[in-house]
Amino acid sequence: MKLQNMTVIFSIIIIPVTLILSAYIGIQMDTVLSAQKYDTALMGATHDAVAAFELNTISNKYSTNADSVRRDIKAAINTFSTSLATKFGMSGASSNSVMPYIPALVFTLYDGYYIYSPHEYNYEASGEQKTGYEHILKPYIHYTGRYKKDKDNDIVVNYSLDNYVTIYGYINGKYISYSGYLIDINKLVVNNGNVVGYKLKGGDNLILSENDSAKKYYQEAYNFTNWILKEEPSLISLVTPGNAIRSDGTRYEEFQDDAKYARKQILNISSDNDPEDRASDFVQHKREIMRLSIQENLNNAIKVYNEHSPSLGTHSNFKMPILTEDDWEKILTNVNMISFMEGMPVGTKIYNNYTIVTSTQNKQYINPNSIYFVDNTDTYHRINCPVLADNVIRNGSGLTGYKSIDFRRLPDAENKTKYTYKREEYACYTCIVNSLDEDVSLEELSSTLLKEYYRALAKERYELDKVTKMIDFTKTHK
Repeated sequence: MKLQNMTVIFSIIIIPVTLILSAYIGIQMDTVLSAQKYDTALMGATHDAVAAFELNTISNKYSTNADSVRRDIKAAINTFSTSLATKFGMSGASSNSVMPYIPALVFTLYDGYYIYSPHEYNYEASGEQKTGYEHILKPYIHYTGRYKKDKDNDIVVNYSLDNYVTIYGYINGKYISYSGYLIDINKLVVNNGNVVGYKLKGGDNLILSENDSAKKYYQEAYNFTNWILKEEPSLISLVTPGNAIRSDGTRYEEFQDDAKYARKQILNISSDNDPEDRASDFVQHKREIMRLSIQENLNNAIKVYNEHSPSLGTHSNFKMPILTEDDWEKILTNVNMISFMEGMPVGTKIYNNYTIVTSTQNKQYINPNSIYFVDNTDTYHRINCPVLADNVIRNGSGLTGYKSIDFRRLPDAENKTKYTYKREEYACYTCIVNSLDEDVSLEELSSTLLKEYYRALAKERYELDKVTKMIDFTKTHK
């Protein structure tokens, strides 16, 4: 009898607990599955937006014009919202219904970035004042560092993803405004101010021909860097982390703790401060300026979103995710789109995540790892392709490098059913199958391949149109 009583009591206690636990586990599994679905939707929509941006910029011959870039970004945003709504089972007409859950979209480009986020609107219609908040594409923000001692020494440096800078402001009361590439001039072979070669490790040199775009790149970079080093010592002493100020005029606390670092002369270019070396003072400081700028402006955008989310149709309190160091490495070295999403219910939780998608096919930036080389077999290769190396050994150099987008298939401007190619060579089978590492190790390349690599990189950088180029240094300093 006692055993029967205990069995009944056990059943009364255990069965409900089991049912509750089972229901709880089911809810948690649904939460995980829903979160994965949202992750996939966010990643897919961001990929679609980047693809639309790439197609528009590559197809548009005016794609490096600032107004044209802004239009391409807006088109990418429309693609994003439509794609995200579709992935959530909404109609295209309802795409705006998903945007209240998007605190911000960030587009990092060659020398700055756009933020798409809520902003207050205020206008009068039919005698009635209309106010509220809606998503807009904010003005372009440059990767800018401002350095100031006094009113006569106040300089702005616009940085970029590579070694190109724009410098403007006052030095000893004199106004200057120039743009150019910085380079370690010790790498150049110079004869009476005329650059004739580029030095490679091991004692070999890349010989530059007079009409080569690579020659023009190295010559202009030499002139610009030499001008800073020889004629503007006050500029060098001014541009230090300790003299850097924020947009509100205050000093960067991040740069004041280390007195030795605060005195680093960022524009004192040398073999120890090579603007193309990731470990150099120039690159490290440039990246800190870029990172702090993005963080500050993104935090401001998120703050506005949280304060006025009810006006957007949500009641979110968005918590900014912590971007990893790998995320920042990607952001500070490429053209990217960063999408933040928050507020949608996911089971027992609220969804909060972000995704970063890199654009490798655009006219904004010449990535050193995205140059392909054509040999005499009518195929194109990555520079570290073993087949390319073998062809060079057997047949000699005869290589020419081009940016990767030159090999991309594009719709014909006149006949939409046809496609055109700027370069009609075929992709190397070995490069595709072996998925060669994009982070090329130059140490492993032969002297012949190194020469063509540096020639192609210089040529493509020289021919890259700058969206916000200031006064051409070469026209005033010949």
